[in-house]
Amino acid sequence: MTRTVPYAIDLYGPLRVRAGDTAVPLGPPRQRALLAVLLLRPGAVTTADQLAAALWGDRHPAYVKNLLQKWVSGLRGALGDAVELSWAGDGYLLDTGGAVVDVVAYEQLAAEGTAAATRGELARAAQLLDEGRALVKGPLVEGLEGPLLELERMYRKERFLADIELRAEIELDLGGHRNAVPYLQRIVTKHPLRERFVWLLMLGLYRAGRGAQALGVYAEYRRQVGEELGADPGPELKVLHAQLLRQDPELAELVTLSVPAGA
Repeated sequence: MTRTVPYAIDLYGPLRVRAGDTAVPLGPPRQRALLAVLLLRPGAVTTADQLAAALWGDRHPAYVKNLLQKWVSGLRGALGDAVELSWAGDGYLLDTGGAVVDVVAYEQLAAEGTAAATRGELARAAQLLDEGRALVKGPLVEGLEGPLLELERMYRKERFLADIELRAEIELDLGGHRNAVPYLQRIVTKHPLRERFVWLLMLGLYRAGRGAQALGVYAEYRRQVGEELGADPGPELKVLHAQLLRQDPELAELVTLSVPAGA
């Protein structure tokens, strides 16, 4: 497919298609949701039944195929040569051609960053993960509804948090605990019950000479997990807490990376 203007497609945050600096109007919410579903199935033929399930679940309108045809027609008119949306056998096939799709770019950067960390190339891994993080401008296709989109949104959120965790581990292993602490404080504020982030924050604070604050983070986590889940901190967090109390010298050299470097 020949294009004279480079296209960019953003699925993180509100769904957007841009031709250069010009935003392409994508129509009403359900039409945009249809495009989002197809964009999340690159190179795959998606049947009308699959689209109906993706957009409505089990309770879809009786005239769903007419709606889909209408929206596909609307997307073709709006997108022009931005993408190629065709009927292939028993379903629709979306070809983004040379368009830059942020979700695809993110997955590639995250995979390369993880691989670099596994090889022990921590500085390179940090750079790649930072480039990927810059692409995530909000929840996946923010504001659009549909069962498949909700599932994808949850998956992408968890995937992103796993990469954030890896990035924090790398920063600590590179000796950047003072950089990692404010970063981890923000994450723990947003996700106070994610124990691994609490563990990393406690270690970062200790290495930054803020051991009392590290113990305070543990006390607050123990209180929250007890009140909200009726549970205790996990064994790894308890071990770290005990090491902090006795100021274990091993904490200065403790490797945090969950990806085995040099594997």
